[in-house]
Amino acid sequence: MSPKTRLDAAVRVREVDEDRARMTLAEAQRLALATAAAVREAAQRALADERSSGTAADWTIIEFAHIRALQDARRAEIERRAAEEKLGVSRARFVGARTRAEALRRVLEARRSEMRVAESLTEHKEMDEVATMLRCRR
Repeated sequence: MSPKTRLDAAVRVREVDEDRARMTLAEAQRLALATAAAVREAAQRALADERSSGTAADWTIIEFAHIRALQDARRAEIERRAAEEKLGVSRARFVGARTRAEALRRVLEARRSEMRVAESLTEHKEMDEVATMLRCRR
């Protein structure tokens, strides 16, 4: 069992922050993938040529639908850019949170190592005192 220190609570807080940042990053990645798929679908709809022989009214409706598909494609592209920007921000926050948590973990491990060494030295000192007392009793 590792010795308890005052840093344990701080490490837990940093780990919670890291987990939250990881969840935010995962959500941003899902959003980025979804918007990329939406862009592909909107681009396919915008590229589709639905014109066929028909009346002028049919052609007008088809042309308006095509214009709407182009607008949807542009809107989807804007949403994709926003999602990618959010992904970049989330990634930077996650890296920062992970770096802070890892630094605190290293400090905690160094503290625990120092505590183990001090405990070992104290134990050796006590054993030397016991040996000295036993030697003096003879």
